[in-house]
Amino acid sequence: MSKFNNPASVGAHGSIRVFATMVLLLALAGCSTMQEERSIGRELDDVNASLAIKSAMIRNEGYALGGVDVEVTEGIALLTGTVPREDDSLMAECLAWSSVAVRAVANELLVGTSASIRNRTNDAWITQNVRGRLLTDRSIRSVNFNVETYAGKVYLLGLARTRGELERASTHASLVDGVGEVISYVRVVGTTSTLPSRGERRAAACGGEATPALDPGDLAPN
Repeated sequence: MSKFNNPASVGAHGSIRVFATMVLLLALAGCSTMQEERSIGRELDDVNASLAIKSAMIRNEGYALGGVDVEVTEGIALLTGTVPREDDSLMAECLAWSSVAVRAVANELLVGTSASIRNRTNDAWITQNVRGRLLTDRSIRSVNFNVETYAGKVYLLGLARTRGELERASTHASLVDGVGEVISYVRVVGTTSTLPSRGERRAAACGGEATPALDPGDLAPN
């Protein structure tokens, strides 16, 4: 008897086709879900950009950038901390723009004296509490959000699936003791950017001067 006329053989092949179809549907469903979440590739680009910018700041001479914290999320470089002079703040922003993975720079640097250990400890406590609130809210995809705190200000970065999700996250942050202000740099899925071109913003931050673009090779220590 030909195997094509064997009912058992046909049943086996049919089961394989059904299983393959189910796997394909699950994969497509997973892709659809991933479109609303931070991708692994984007996260790697963000990490590499953060390291490259910080490395450039350490190597930079003539500016006091040791107190600058750099966090890149979804292509937005958040600069927090304290620098002694306005020129230091401008140079930090210029160096942040020199990473090709950066599409926006949020310069939140303070000019003056550095924060005390007590204030930094309080900021860390606030950050952990905000993250905890986001984690326990099932309406929020907490892995899509990054939380940073400096001087009692909470900065939200990342990706929100809806504007309502972003509002819930902001509300959670505002309810934590010690929070003075909540500032969002979160991108909402489906919204279009109204920012001017990257070149214009980079030139403005660098006083019209071009700076060498950072790439992974810049991470190697000198």
